[in-house]
Amino acid sequence: IKTKGVFNGLKATVGGIDFHFGTGGIHGSVSSQFVQATDEWLIRDIDVASLYPSIAVVNKLRPKHLGEAFSVEYEGLLIERRTHKKGTVENASLKLAANGTYGNSNSKFSVFYDPKFTMTITVNGQLMLCMLAEMLLEVPTLQFIEINTDGITYHIHRDYEPKAKEICEIWE
Repeated sequence: IKTKGVFNGLKATVGGIDFHFGTGGIHGSVSSQFVQATDEWLIRDIDVASLYPSIAVVNKLRPKHLGEAFSVEYEGLLIERRTHKKGTVENASLKLAANGTYGNSNSKFSVFYDPKFTMTITVNGQLMLCMLAEMLLEVPTLQFIEINTDGITYHIHRDYEPKAKEICEIWE
């Protein structure tokens, strides 16, 4: 349940880049490269919407001291957010409420404080993104550009984009 300094130096090389694991998420990037999209080569960004709140909702995770009502209301934030267009004040405020609730689970001054809840979600999020990365490595020509807490960016030949998209849908 420690949330600071636990994973110092923990990394794995995947698809040619180092994935660095931490208590806040996963990060990695190509180094000293210029990557450009063309008519034949695409750059695609997979950004998982509300990844950490979604992990909590789908897996019925909640701070130990809070009851099932937390899970119901937390899911309600995500459902309500989807009814508002991205870029609207309503969408942004619901995103902040969902992400802020997760973030506050690591604040001892918050009613949501539960380090085990925080780390269960963070570690599982990293492992899930690693699973996606592993699946994507099966696609010819795909090269990772970066991985971050809630997504992956890659470079791919146009002919193989449908296969990569299919894999993302399976992962979802």
